Amino acid sequence: MAVFSHLLFGIIIGFVGVIPPGLLNLTAAKISVKQSQKAAMVFALGAAIVVIGQVYIGVFFSKLLNDSPDNLLLLEQFAVIAFIGLSIFFFIRAALDSGTPQVKKIDKSAVKLFAQGIILSVLNIFPIPFYIGFSSFLAGRGLFEFTYPMAHLFILGASVGTFMMLLAYIKYVKKFGFDSNTFARKINYILGGLTLLIAIFTIFRIYG
Repeated sequence: MAVFSHLLFGIIIGFVGVIPPGLLNLTAAKISVKQSQKAAMVFALGAAIVVIGQVYIGVFFSKLLNDSPDNLLLLEQFAVIAFIGLSIFFFIRAALDSGTPQVKKIDKSAVKLFAQGIILSVLNIFPIPFYIGFSSFLAGRGLFEFTYPMAHLFILGASVGTFMMLLAYIKYVKKFGFDSNTFARKINYILGGLTLLIAIFTIFRIYG
């Protein structure tokens, strides 16, 4: 029962963590619209694999980060720089795309899509404090163990949950009434605004 619960909690945290429109799921949806669902699935796989490392950091360094606020501060400062950089990138892409009336299909190779998923997921370090808090919350109530294989099943479950939610965005993005060309042109503005808001929110958390 404990084995199943750790896997289930991991799936839940991974699934819930990407339900709100964010960097990874909106990018996956964008690729699905501009290229294909199969291409977006390759991106999602790369992103989900990185989640394994992120949850691993969150789980096994939660006590260290809680005991050493300077480490958490350094992590959040790096997140601010990363998200400001991403915001600039997406706004530039949006400006370049705004003059194009029709969005052309862009066929990236599977390797490039997989690498893009890995890179964006690595840059998206904002969820790590969420993983830390969630694992600490469960551990404080006796529902989580920092030992093998329980913690590893939790980590694996989080990766699976993330991939499942990304698949939902990929599969249903067109069914929600998005026009392909309009969505693909405007998504960079959404991603740019989102990353900028996250950066501002993190700055307030650090210095507010």
